[in-house]
Amino acid sequence: MPSIPRVVVLGGAGHFGSRICRSLANEAGIEILVAGRNLARSQAYAEVLRGRAKANLYAVQLDHSAADFEERLSSLDPTVVVNTAGPFQGQDYRVARACIACTSHYLDLADGREFVASFGQLDGLARRQNVLLVSGASTLPAVSSAVIEKFRSRFETIRGIEISIAPANKTPRGAGTIAAVLSYCGKPFHWLRDGRWETAYGWQDLKTHSYPSLGRRWLGACDVPDLTLFPKHYPDVETVTFHAALELAWQQFGLWAMAWPVRLDLMTDWSKHVKWFKRMSDRFESMGTDTGGMHVRIWGDDSEQRSPSLTWYLTAHRNHGPEIPCVPAILLTRRLIRGETARRGAHPCIEFITLDEFDDAVSDFDISWTVVEGER
Repeated sequence: MPSIPRVVVLGGAGHFGSRICRSLANEAGIEILVAGRNLARSQAYAEVLRGRAKANLYAVQLDHSAADFEERLSSLDPTVVVNTAGPFQGQDYRVARACIACTSHYLDLADGREFVASFGQLDGLARRQNVLLVSGASTLPAVSSAVIEKFRSRFETIRGIEISIAPANKTPRGAGTIAAVLSYCGKPFHWLRDGRWETAYGWQDLKTHSYPSLGRRWLGACDVPDLTLFPKHYPDVETVTFHAALELAWQQFGLWAMAWPVRLDLMTDWSKHVKWFKRMSDRFESMGTDTGGMHVRIWGDDSEQRSPSLTWYLTAHRNHGPEIPCVPAILLTRRLIRGETARRGAHPCIEFITLDEFDDAVSDFDISWTVVEGER
């Protein structure tokens, strides 16, 4: 590893990577490599940051799908690689394996269920090379699990976990995010409900939920890592579900309708048309508001044989919602470059950050949360 900590951010000029580079640029005594397929774009963003940065910033052309990727990455001699180059659905572990080969730590913002849930298969290799690899250093499962851990002591047994994300329509969406949304539209997946593994379908299972600051929204089922990870991490849990709530109801119903041709085997994958959907998303971006949110509901049993329920609501104003998935990767990168963690191996991002750490990291943004308690 280099004498000066060097952070390579794949997709560094992109939707999430740019935010991570911007935050890490405040760290003195490190080098940040804004990496991506488009060198001109990476150079332009690095130049934007240089004027107020404490870190040294450089731009590099780096394509994780290229045949010589491992060799190119090794030549950069990274301390930490942060992979924001989604979508992660269907992606393999070539970036993480390349990091192991060049003894670099690795973090990603993956939201692909199988990608994150099976990441532990790299654990032995990572330990032998004395590196830390963390997948899902993002909203799910990093922030969602931090919420559960914050309030876990209030329950003797956790029986159910219900999660949703409700993005603001005026928040720009990257092509990778849209491709991920489309990748499981209409496709079957399993989740635990009332003690049984049941089949759900992407963007169906429509229902409504009322958020304190957002009002009533329609929600559709989505396939995320938490659906596999939480039943293993919380062995007494009987229900784990996840839904997403788009702000414009007609978009939610549109995805519900688009799911049917996939369910009926009339088509295979809407994500093949991501460029068209990205143009449509941009066209309708001015509609709606700049306020989004998230909720995590936990219920179970306590020591007095009651059935408490607790719902954590997060609200993000002024298009600050996209800062949320970046926070876990930023916090962990800082720990690694400062030598503040001795943990090694390959892990999903559960119990790596606390809710208090998250709260402190977003203190400069218009992001707040509240808790509503009751009985189930």
